[in-house]
Amino acid sequence: MSYENQSTHSRKTSEGNSITSKDVEPDILDIINLLWKGKKTIVITIIVAIVFAIIYLAVVKEKWTSEAIITQPSAGQVATYNNALSVLYTQNIGDKLSLPDLQRQIFGRFSASAYALSGTLKNLDEPLDLKINQVTKGRDDPLSITFTASTAKEAQQKLQHYITQLNTEVSNDFAIDMRNNIFVKKAGLKDSLEAQEKIAQAQKQHRLDVISQAIKIADAANIKSTQLSQAEYLSDDTLYLLGSSALTSMIANEKTKPLELNDYYYQTQRTLLSLNALRIDFTKMQNFEYIKKPDLPLYRDSPRRLLVLLLAIIIGGVIGSVVVIYRNISKDYLQKKSLSN
Repeated sequence: MSYENQSTHSRKTSEGNSITSKDVEPDILDIINLLWKGKKTIVITIIVAIVFAIIYLAVVKEKWTSEAIITQPSAGQVATYNNALSVLYTQNIGDKLSLPDLQRQIFGRFSASAYALSGTLKNLDEPLDLKINQVTKGRDDPLSITFTASTAKEAQQKLQHYITQLNTEVSNDFAIDMRNNIFVKKAGLKDSLEAQEKIAQAQKQHRLDVISQAIKIADAANIKSTQLSQAEYLSDDTLYLLGSSALTSMIANEKTKPLELNDYYYQTQRTLLSLNALRIDFTKMQNFEYIKKPDLPLYRDSPRRLLVLLLAIIIGGVIGSVVVIYRNISKDYLQKKSLSN
């Protein structure tokens, strides 16, 4: 072969390689054209994906969430309990919780019970989704309580049920606490009254013993009538100076005289009578106040039908496009392989 022919052959080969290289690297228009030609395949895969999405939507369990927002009970909602505490702490009113502290304590116990119930329901064989969340981060008042169920109505009813259940249980706990406190307080008041009566009786007996001793001394000294013009400041040791006649009258008076009881005794007695008469209806006690009652959800949490269908269309389109491109690449590869052989 001549040099000229060799050059021509080399140039053609180079041009051929250049063309082949260009053909191997398809541009975006080639891809679009390729996908358009395979549109039937893409449409079929999209339809199949939509069918699967519809089947999924038909069998998957729906989720609806109802929400309630609660805060501390108002003064009126805890008035019964507060009044009972006022009676209980009549003698030591400084030890009684202030109304704001009482409201916080009651709501705190309700919140703790709600968190405990949430954990209990979560650990069931078939977990139930009751959630307690802070409305304001870092603050436990107010609180958001949510419950998720398969229907909107069920979510609302279940949430209302659990909140009512919690309120009843917490009220019962406070009722038991109050009854125990009243029982202990009444026992203490009775013991105090008995002790004060015994002390008063002992004082009366001591007075009788002193007068009796003074009579003996007066008789021994043969003092029948008083030897004093004024007897205001006589001590127990000088009572005999009043004379046996006066002392005999005194001892007769002391025997029939009621026990000398101080104001504290009667205050204790009043407190005991108040506790005996105290009647508390804890069924009307409310441990929280609604900011928002359990609502009837308008939109389901899942599945989102429109979103599922859109994802089905996108995924079906992607899979169809991959199939078309892969099929074209396989076809080109087989053609080149057959030509090289």
